[in-house]
Amino acid sequence: MKQLSEIVHNSSKDERDILLEYQNIDVSKLETLKVLGIPIDNVTTDEAIAKLFRVLEKKEGMHHVLFLDPIKLMRMRPKKSLHRIAEKAGTILVEGAGIGWMSSGRLKERVTPIAVMMDLIRLAELKEFTAFIFGAKDEIVERIYFNLTRHFPKVRIVGRHAGHLDRQREMRVKEAIRKTGPDIIFLAMDFPDQEIWIENNTGYFGKAVVIGVGGALDMLSGADKKAPEWFKERGLIWLWRIIARPYRIQRMWETFYFILLGIRERFRKH
Repeated sequence: MKQLSEIVHNSSKDERDILLEYQNIDVSKLETLKVLGIPIDNVTTDEAIAKLFRVLEKKEGMHHVLFLDPIKLMRMRPKKSLHRIAEKAGTILVEGAGIGWMSSGRLKERVTPIAVMMDLIRLAELKEFTAFIFGAKDEIVERIYFNLTRHFPKVRIVGRHAGHLDRQREMRVKEAIRKTGPDIIFLAMDFPDQEIWIENNTGYFGKAVVIGVGGALDMLSGADKKAPEWFKERGLIWLWRIIARPYRIQRMWETFYFILLGIRERFRKH
């Protein structure tokens, strides 16, 4: 699993350095940035992890981490039915390129689900936070579990389940989450099923940080190799999937409309 090995190698800091780095970030000064009416956390990856570190320590309630790309942004803007999910989210991060362009360069950087997942796993190992992995296919979940526990032997993954469920198995998963009470839940489903599932099942999450990682598990396991590197490096996997599946005509139209709105927003600012 090349990607995971590279990430682990690149994050080879000692425990003290990592904790000091996050603790020295003043999260009270982190800013938000409104794009199409949605308040986005305008943060670097380190600042995002520092914020979630504080949330995990305080354990004041369930905290939903929502990642946005242009398609999600279009469907979650004000007056859209899914806007309620963005309103409830505790942290909103930008993973897809295009939103930064629409912000006229004000966005600090893209924060990817893989980066957040790996940094939180490292933090969980150091601080003894527990994690639960739910979503993707059985073989993907098992591969992720095997590699994570091999690279991070002290991390406590208290549950893991594939995401293709019938009603009976779904209830078993919910009960497993409720009984184990994980600190962090990594949920991997397609949009918008993932976000709606989180919204509908908050009663089972306790005080967990619930992170919708989408296709990150597939990518991290090496199973998702369809998108060319050019698209991956620029945060345009969402666009590649639309191009590769032209029958998703609604998403193609939303992408075109997003570009038009972006042009309008940039003209307004100038």
